[in-house]
Amino acid sequence: MPPYGSKPVFLPKFTISLLRTPHLPPNFAQFAVPLNINKLDLRDYLKHAYDVEVLSVRSFITQMKVQRTKPGTTGTNYYRPRSVKKMTVELVKPFVYPEEPKDLKPWDNELWKAIEKMRDEQKKTLGPFAYKEPNAERGKLRKLAEEALTEETTEVEKDVTISR
Repeated sequence: MPPYGSKPVFLPKFTISLLRTPHLPPNFAQFAVPLNINKLDLRDYLKHAYDVEVLSVRSFITQMKVQRTKPGTTGTNYYRPRSVKKMTVELVKPFVYPEEPKDLKPWDNELWKAIEKMRDEQKKTLGPFAYKEPNAERGKLRKLAEEALTEETTEVEKDVTISR
């Protein structure tokens, strides 16, 4: 086994995310890591980058569920998304997470919500399932057709506007 902290860390090409885990005690922290990172890499990374000493590291890989391919592709194919690897480390010094911010104005949360709403509306009109939702004009035409079928006398020349 290589000596503790012997692997140097220079501008890593991977992302390690600290996960907020209220169910764990303060001397444990959990990270989402790439699949090719091992326990020694994480331990050395925390030591060199943040000067955090680690007692032990546990890792586990969560396999994702099988999913269908996205609509619009030919055929129905199934695939399994990439697995997720998480590592739980036991820290020498306890770490307490800061409180979650209640005021989200510095991060433009209202703008974010407005953009999300606009994207959802665009998905309904432009997305792969847009053709499955009935158009409002089609509903008007259906009502006109039902009226024409139920009326005993039908007007031959009736103004109907259809916009495309």
